Amino acid sequence: MNHNPAKVPLHQSGAVMDIADFTFYVIDQNLQRRNALARLLSKYARAVPLDNVSEVGSVSAGKPCFLVYDEETQLQACLGEKNVQEALAAVLAYSEKPELERVFEILDQGAGGYFDYDGGEADPTQSIMRLLRRNAKFEGMRRRRQAAAQRLQALSQREQEVLRAVSEGQSNKAIARHLSVSPRTIEVHRRNMIAKLDVPCSISAVRLALEAEL
Repeated sequence: MNHNPAKVPLHQSGAVMDIADFTFYVIDQNLQRRNALARLLSKYARAVPLDNVSEVGSVSAGKPCFLVYDEETQLQACLGEKNVQEALAAVLAYSEKPELERVFEILDQGAGGYFDYDGGEADPTQSIMRLLRRNAKFEGMRRRRQAAAQRLQALSQREQEVLRAVSEGQSNKAIARHLSVSPRTIEVHRRNMIAKLDVPCSISAVRLALEAEL
């Protein structure tokens, strides 16, 4: 395990996520607890303690991360805050003794993770960075999926149907039978599909379809 929270490997390729690049907004109505967490984080990065999300204002930090104590509607308010959404900020929840059912509920609402912190001396930085690393991985996957889906919009509905069938391993004859057209028509659709997607072959088109979850 990497015991230095300042830098955490992001991928197996060796890319590194540096905690110093982040600005942490600690949102907690408990003054002592939020200041304690902000002090711990300030050893590695910029940390801003706040009473509630309405104090945030504009988010100009390059890599903002909101750490929100899970009480009342603080987390929901943060997730719904326009400035937070526009900044594409990571939002993590924390509490002293999180229950598993509550953790799943918070994740379903859109939080990027959940860690435990009670305001003491225990440093949760490693846990925070693990969550941010996981978020970065999923965000990369999401962006690739969106990019692939956007490229597939160049196809007609019929071409998308053909590509979906090809992705499922169906032959031209099987696809033609299902769509009530000739195999030659399917071949034309495949050629058009490859040209529109600007890929070298059907296999590359299938990769795009799988990435876009067509």
